[in-house]
Amino acid sequence: MHSEHKEMAQEGWLRTIAWLGARGADDHRASSWRPPSRAPVRRAVHDAAPVRPPATIHVLDRPTPRTAAISWSDPGVCHYGYQIWDMAPAKRTGVCVLTGSKIQIGDIVYCPREEEAPVNAGAMIAAAYVDA
Repeated sequence: MHSEHKEMAQEGWLRTIAWLGARGADDHRASSWRPPSRAPVRRAVHDAAPVRPPATIHVLDRPTPRTAAISWSDPGVCHYGYQIWDMAPAKRTGVCVLTGSKIQIGDIVYCPREEEAPVNAGAMIAAAYVDA
């Protein structure tokens, strides 16, 4: 798209936004709207990935003293309705997906079974929050 067309499209969009904003205001404001100036537009560059909501996680059951059944729903990524997590010492530092608390190597945690290579394989839950 040529730069002229981009400017025209952007100007049209700005007029639409201004019109929508003026709809809730007094009628005299809507009629006094002027198009935006042709000042250069600066765009913010974002290096970060788009923000998406966090996964919804629930402890459903404790089938054995060393396992937990977890419901994990991550919008647009995966959903596990009844996933078995095993208790074990943490092999790496991390963050508890339920509380955000820090996990150190050796802390007792629950992790998803990796026999099926789940999408959330690296997730950990501090055992203290499952046993509570």
